[in-house]
Amino acid sequence: MKLNWGIFAFGLFGSFALFMIGLAVFASMQTNELVTEDYYEKELEFKEVLKKHERTETLSEQITTVIKDKQYIISFPQEVGNNITGNIVFFKPSSQKDDKDINFKSDNNSYTIDVKDFATGMYKVKINWTANNIEYYNEEEVVIP
Repeated sequence: MKLNWGIFAFGLFGSFALFMIGLAVFASMQTNELVTEDYYEKELEFKEVLKKHERTETLSEQITTVIKDKQYIISFPQEVGNNITGNIVFFKPSSQKDDKDINFKSDNNSYTIDVKDFATGMYKVKINWTANNIEYYNEEEVVIP
């Protein structure tokens, strides 16, 4: 059998069609998680978060965090007092199911979270905290080993 341009064109078109079908199957298997379900409402709250963050920046001492022996230890500034309450969100960009939301109360300027059950990898940690009826906000990226 002699090859001619018709067979070549048919083979090229068939290869393209198989590539497009494979691409469609691959695209349908991808997840499309939103960062948050109510992102419009969260955007409206962003100005308040900026105010809290600016207030935090004016403190003479900042929050310090460390991961030691599968414990995430947060140390709050001494100048804000001992009675601290708040909320900590561990946001994992690669997997929504690994996100954690923790409410806390501390009487000694530090708070410890056991992270041994957390999935390993990078988290964006958002700490909303209140001391002496003044709200503060911190955000950092943490890698949990």
